[in-house]
Amino acid sequence: MVYEAAKRKKGMRNPGFISPDSAYHGDSIGAVSLGQVGIFHQSFQGLLFPVDKFMNPYCYRCPFNRGKPEPGISSIHWKKCHWECVDQFQSACEMRLRQTDEAYAAVVIEPEIQGVAGMVSQPQGWLEKISMIARQQNSWLVFDEVMTGFGRTGPDFAWQNSGMMPDILCLAKGLTGGYLPLAATLATQEIFSAFLGEYQDQKTFFHGHSYTANPLACAAALESLQLLRSTHTQSHREMLSQLLKDALNPLWDHPNVGDIRQSGTIAGIEIVRNRSQKTPFHWKEKAGIRVCHRLSQLGVLTRPIGNVIVVMLPYCANQADYQKLSSALVQALHEFSSATQLNHLNG
Repeated sequence: MVYEAAKRKKGMRNPGFISPDSAYHGDSIGAVSLGQVGIFHQSFQGLLFPVDKFMNPYCYRCPFNRGKPEPGISSIHWKKCHWECVDQFQSACEMRLRQTDEAYAAVVIEPEIQGVAGMVSQPQGWLEKISMIARQQNSWLVFDEVMTGFGRTGPDFAWQNSGMMPDILCLAKGLTGGYLPLAATLATQEIFSAFLGEYQDQKTFFHGHSYTANPLACAAALESLQLLRSTHTQSHREMLSQLLKDALNPLWDHPNVGDIRQSGTIAGIEIVRNRSQKTPFHWKEKAGIRVCHRLSQLGVLTRPIGNVIVVMLPYCANQADYQKLSSALVQALHEFSSATQLNHLNG
């Protein structure tokens, strides 16, 4: 949609895209092209179109971050830098203009927190700075809120935390509460109007889908939205966010917990071999997998992203569920640490 609209509305010859390092946006050819996770996409390079990337705000492992980790405080709060990641984005935009005489058609971002990147939270001000540069370049903003939408980060949508309204908003998952697959693409009038005209103009957006507006999925979505409006108001989500914070607080005392990144009711726990040096476990050691496997035995189902444990409880969770989550995490991490030390002693 952006590609065709950019040609029609902006007169672009070859609309280009840029996304943050370690981005993931789905598994269709277009979405895979936008992704920046090599192991997911390297087998399909011959099918993909080129997409530029820029540095993501992974504060915990940022080479420019001069801050030192502080127990109990997420990396986005103890960071000390000069927004070098933003500077790199601006440099990429300027280079694009010099080389092609065209700005990027769009910048594609998961606002507030990058999921597959390792639950990388964006520090306050980052999205605003990136968005302002994009606006100055006359590039559209495409926000992927498949994970962050419908209250996951606090307000109804993550972009509202920054006030930077996107030109395209991608939604799914929470739309039906996960019961049936349904997604929605919201666009500004400017982009939408690129596909309006007389019949003979043939401006229609011709890419339709067999199950567009599937009645059963739409019924589930309407019910899900009604539940969100009636029960899970922002105040309720704020309560769940506090319960999650309380559940995760005891983990800061664990020697293998390097960073905890929380945004609303989403969190990522990064486990490390050495906290003071932020030494990661090698992927072959399956550290995250081992912790999550033990969690499943303790009644908590989740998954790792490398060495990061993903935590996203459903909105129907209560205080007892969060207490169970906390105790299971403490136990699983304690057993993991003991096993790791034993393996080290045994050579």
